[in-house]
Amino acid sequence: MRVPAGVSNRHVHLTQAHADILFGRDYSFKKWKDLRQPGQFACEETVTLQGPKGTIQNVRVLGPVRSYSQVEVSKTDCFVLGVTPPVRDSGDLRETPGVRIIGPKGTVELESGVILPFRHIHLHPDDAAELGVQDKQLVAVKTFGERSVILENVLCRVHPQYRLEFHIDTDEANAAGLRNGDLVQVVHVDAFHELRTFKPQRVLVVNCGSSSVKYKLYQMPDEVILAEGNLERAQYESLEEVFTAIFAGVEGGIDAVAHRIVHGADLFQTSVRLTEDALAKIESVSHLAPLHNPINLAGVRESLRRLPDVPHVAVFDTSFHQTMPPSSYLYAIPYELYEKHRIRKYGFHGSSHRYVVERAEQLLDIPRDKLRIISCHIGNGVSVTAVRNGQSYDTSMGLTPLAGVTMGTRSGNIDPGIIPHVEELEGMTTAEVLDMLNHKSGLLGVSGVSNDVRTLLEHAEQGHERAQLALDLFVAKLHKYIGLSLARLNGADAIVFTAGIGENSAKLRERICQGLEYAGIFLDPSQNWDGHGERLISSRYSPVKVLVIPTNEELIMARDAYQLTV
Repeated sequence: MRVPAGVSNRHVHLTQAHADILFGRDYSFKKWKDLRQPGQFACEETVTLQGPKGTIQNVRVLGPVRSYSQVEVSKTDCFVLGVTPPVRDSGDLRETPGVRIIGPKGTVELESGVILPFRHIHLHPDDAAELGVQDKQLVAVKTFGERSVILENVLCRVHPQYRLEFHIDTDEANAAGLRNGDLVQVVHVDAFHELRTFKPQRVLVVNCGSSSVKYKLYQMPDEVILAEGNLERAQYESLEEVFTAIFAGVEGGIDAVAHRIVHGADLFQTSVRLTEDALAKIESVSHLAPLHNPINLAGVRESLRRLPDVPHVAVFDTSFHQTMPPSSYLYAIPYELYEKHRIRKYGFHGSSHRYVVERAEQLLDIPRDKLRIISCHIGNGVSVTAVRNGQSYDTSMGLTPLAGVTMGTRSGNIDPGIIPHVEELEGMTTAEVLDMLNHKSGLLGVSGVSNDVRTLLEHAEQGHERAQLALDLFVAKLHKYIGLSLARLNGADAIVFTAGIGENSAKLRERICQGLEYAGIFLDPSQNWDGHGERLISSRYSPVKVLVIPTNEELIMARDAYQLTV
């Protein structure tokens, strides 16, 4: 649920008796403007507050009169006045300091009643029922914008006369970049600061590829998987037939759909709700990922046809890397090509690297804004990302997923002069050479045996020289990018292995870490070889920690869809 914010400046509530002293006998306040809460209004009248250290003038009186007098101030006001009030709910005046209130007709020596107001949400019982909260319960809110923060210990006030509104004082509003009318998201914050909202939803996550469609149905915010599958798509089989099979396996309603989109270029810094404008922008950059984006979009359109009234969300592989500086993403080619055609490094596997960063923050107990990790997504596709202050700072993949480290069937970085040279020598077209670099190179191309590391390890143990050569080349290229990341980050708190090979091949992890001892990286052999699942595999004496974190891109997608649609 999203709630409009009301920024509350310092103000005073008065009893009729105190109003009479300050403004004259049987005084009636003059309304200046109505407030959002029914029956409440700001008065034309103002008073002066005087404390032990200082004075604040022109403090607004709020009406109507109450059964108690109360002064609500910010922390900055407290410093000016020289008082130290507690954080209190309105009307709770226990152990509160007093202050002198000066009006045009008299002075009131208030013995108690100065509070720092509890940040709070006014809720109608219907709003409270939708959230699943009760009066006086504490929740949290997430703000948006340049200074996005999470504010915990937000008090719920539930009453039939209340209108939905989040109240916050000026100090906190300024720190969070909030203005009147801005929206905040009501969330739950667990021990690891993972965001969850309250409203239950069923989120379908779809990853539509050329040869298969993967899907998972999540119950959110509990993050429980209700159904999942990976449907292979035969050449003669239409996408409509595949989606018919998916929806046949998904029982019950669907509240939102999350779609994986491989390339968003620099048009999308975060996941977005899919609109006609967003779809047009994705179309406009699909030439950057011709093997992926068109089929991703075909899946979106098929889902929209079946669920036109349900919100759909695009989650981009590239968005996580939009924090890279120009020194990381620019190529040393004529700058006009970047200006005219946006030719630059974009990076991929963003959802995987995002998940790894979130888990590493929790496992290492290092705040994200101080976290430096090297995230190694090693599967059939491979990317190494240098994460500084919890954000992508550099990554190995480039304009397309072909660049960077040697992969299962992809070459990774090569001398670009090879392409016209092979065209001339082999009589191939550019498209044919690119197909070779994408599908017939890498581990498969060097070994001549397989792109599967398990198969190559078996062959290498039996003396197969090219299988061993492919593995040596694979490790050498990973060393190159890990070393680059160490230099770009000026050291690291941890190296993280994720994805199929990174999670499951102890032998490859061992080989990759050998030679990195100079940087303070030392494995614990027993944890590396005998442990399972998410764990620390570095020696207890290793300055740089080494982690295995099984990735969960689908969960990241479900969370994004949930946060954008509740």
